[in-house]
Parts: sequence; C-alpha cells; structure tokens
Amino acid sequence: MVERICPACRHGNPLENRYCGACGAALTGNEALAPREPSALAPRTFPLSPAQMRQLGTALALGAATLAIEVGKAWLRRRINAPAAAPITTVNAAPITAPSVVEPVSVTTTIISQRVVEIWERGELVRQVVERHVWRRE
Repeated sequence: MVERICPACRHGNPLENRYCGACGAALTGNEALAPREPSALAPRTFPLSPAQMRQLGTALALGAATLAIEVGKAWLRRRINAPAAAPITTVNAAPITAPSVVEPVSVTTTIISQRVVEIWERGELVRQVVERHVWRRE
C-alpha cells in the first residue's frame, strides 16, 4: 500500500488524507485550515481587569432581571385580560343510597418472579437454572 508519511511525526497516512491522522499536521505543502491574506485583520482579545469583569457581570445581571420582569408583566397582562372560564354548574341528582346487603370483598395479590441463570463455556450453553417464585396473599 502506498502511503503519505507525515513530516512531523513520521506516521503513515492514506494518499487521500490532507492532514495526518495521528498529529493533525498538514501533509501537503504549507496548508492551513483557513487560509487568510497577510493583510487581513485578525481579532485580538484584551484581558479585562477584575473591576471591568464586575461591571460586566453587574450589567448582565441587571439585563437578565429586567428581561424577567418584562416577561412576568406580559404574562400577568395576558392573564388579567383573558376571558373568564365558564362557571361550574351543579347538577341536582337523587341521593345515592347504600345497598342493604353488603357482601365482603376479597382481595387476592399474586406476585410471580422468575430468574434465569445461564452458564456458558467456550461458546456453548452448559447449564441453565430457572427459578420461579410465586407469592399469593388473600
């Protein structure tokens, strides 16, 4: 198999790879992931002092609180202006009478549990144990 050797780590890579699979270095020429012109401006980050970080945090907290208040006010306005729900009406029905003869109610609870243990050796089933438990309460 023909491979392309990485100049940085000497790892063998397939010919269709443009970057090394081991270290990520470019395999052909002087390629970059995102080529840019030398005259193009690059973003620069400026470190913030602790005082500036506090100011930024305070501004973000105030903005989040203002947003929460506005959302709450909008929800309340919608809630107040919503049409009232239909009133609940009562139905006059005949009173329910208990039957004169009450038969005892029997409750039976049954729990069935099953566990299967299989023992395999060299890819063959050697032994299988099936345990079944039945609990009944009346």
